[in-house]
Amino acid sequence: MCLTRVKATTLIVLSQAILLLATASHAHSGPEQDRDAPPAQEVVVTDTTEKGSDGFVATMMKSLTDEAHLTVGYGIVQWKMDLKRSSDGATATMVQRDNSALFVSYGTKPTFIKNTQFGYTFMVNYVNFDMNKQEIPGDQFADLGTDVQGYLIYAVPTLYYQWGEHRYKGRFVRLGLGVGVGAASYSGTVWLSTGEVVHTEKRNYEPRLAVSNFLEARWNHIGISFSYASPRIYGDGYDVRVSGISANIGFTYYF
Repeated sequence: MCLTRVKATTLIVLSQAILLLATASHAHSGPEQDRDAPPAQEVVVTDTTEKGSDGFVATMMKSLTDEAHLTVGYGIVQWKMDLKRSSDGATATMVQRDNSALFVSYGTKPTFIKNTQFGYTFMVNYVNFDMNKQEIPGDQFADLGTDVQGYLIYAVPTLYYQWGEHRYKGRFVRLGLGVGVGAASYSGTVWLSTGEVVHTEKRNYEPRLAVSNFLEARWNHIGISFSYASPRIYGDGYDVRVSGISANIGFTYYF
């Protein structure tokens, strides 16, 4: 009887000792594992934010420079500016004929529509003008001592048809048409139909509807361009329409 009690007591003591050792071992190993585990949530959030920021900037820069181009040219223009005074309807027409001008043009990446010859791009153009003659009766132009100087900027999404290589940097001929917005800055004097010589100017850049078309032939970096533009602008109490035909030879830099 005593031996049985001793064996039972011994088994109880051994089982309690094993239980205590197992509990101690588990309590000791848990914190070390927790300390070794990386803060996964913090790493993921920080990494995602940085990648998102870099991705947005990279996308914007890529859209402005990837296969885009900048062309600087020199050529001749034939500009015409029709002015109409809002108060009484008095008119004047200033002209510039066969004068030289500086041309600057920026275009985004040209994109073709599937496998066709049609494509589209976005173009921003700059050209300066100096109109020192006026239109007189009989479709004649005369120097009346008046002069209007300024420059024109217009931005148009353009649809084009292209012959030749389907590369942004290549040899091709392209015919395009676009409708967008234009703005002008100008100042000078005009002789109105009422016999008055008045000063007119526009210094702010209020965008107005602009129409443009062009024919361009390019051989890698060198190109010849013929274009027509007609933005409608308003300034200093006048309704003004500017239209012009230009031809220039230019050098194209590809981004």
